[in-house]
Amino acid sequence: MSRVFVVRLKRELPPPTYAETLLFFFFVVFRGTETAVKNKIVEESVLFISLLKWLVLSSVVGIAVGAATAVFLKILHAGIAWMSPPSHTFFLLPAGFFLSSLLVKYVAGEAKGYGTEKVIESVHKQSGRIRAVVVPVKLAATVVTAMAGGSVGQVGPSAQIGGGLASALAGLLKFDDSDRKKLVICGISAGFSAVLGAPVSGAIFGVEVLFVGTILYEVLLPS
Repeated sequence: MSRVFVVRLKRELPPPTYAETLLFFFFVVFRGTETAVKNKIVEESVLFISLLKWLVLSSVVGIAVGAATAVFLKILHAGIAWMSPPSHTFFLLPAGFFLSSLLVKYVAGEAKGYGTEKVIESVHKQSGRIRAVVVPVKLAATVVTAMAGGSVGQVGPSAQIGGGLASALAGLLKFDDSDRKKLVICGISAGFSAVLGAPVSGAIFGVEVLFVGTILYEVLLPS
């Protein structure tokens, strides 16, 4: 009985008119377009906020690392000039090596080596975590070695100082591993740029040196 009633009810319903069909079509299209527009606005807003975030963070890191690198270079050059002429520094060389070795071994073992390889290792194996104590230890060990007549570089320590400062800032801001890596790469680029006076090369160095043959495009702009 109910089946017959449903069949009769279906037959009694008039088919939709052309206007109703057209109205329904525009309603469906409008709702779909409205959803797409909303999704597009949300996506572009997220991208804009992320861009603004990294512009601010990279600027702060660049200023801090640039200032720290300038202080490091001033101290390094002043120490070398103070110990000149180098004729008498030959006798201080063993003492200088001993002191710098003690600093590195017992205070911050991560400050051992050139500096660049330790930053790369921290990014790959420790998600960019670099202890803050590495910055003053690396600075002091480099200056002491140079004053005693040893051979030291400027790029490696500057890159490690920049990465250490950026890692400390990431720790204060409670960044996750992904954002910490990006910020440390910005610090590496800032240190490289400050010591050589080459900002574009510093940016390329920071996004390329960590992975041979691969460029991290997502950190190219902040770097």
